Amino acid sequence: MLLSAGLGVAGGALATRLEALRVYLVVLSAAFLGLGYLLTYRGGAGRRRERILLWVATGVTVFFWALPYLFPMLISLRGD
Repeated sequence: MLLSAGLGVAGGALATRLEALRVYLVVLSAAFLGLGYLLTYRGGAGRRRERILLWVATGVTVFFWALPYLFPMLISLRGD
């Protein structure tokens, strides 16, 4: 129990430090996704698994990009 509380505090501290880098991290992840699309769709047929994984990674990335904006709405829906 104490270990999980310590990890939670450490994770919160890390998230606070990374907040200042959010714009750069979004640009970097968009660049890597763009490179992934370039390399995947430039090739010929037979890359179905890579395309599916790339689209899944894109969906997860967009979800995490939107999470800081969606989180306050989700909290307000709670209705306390």
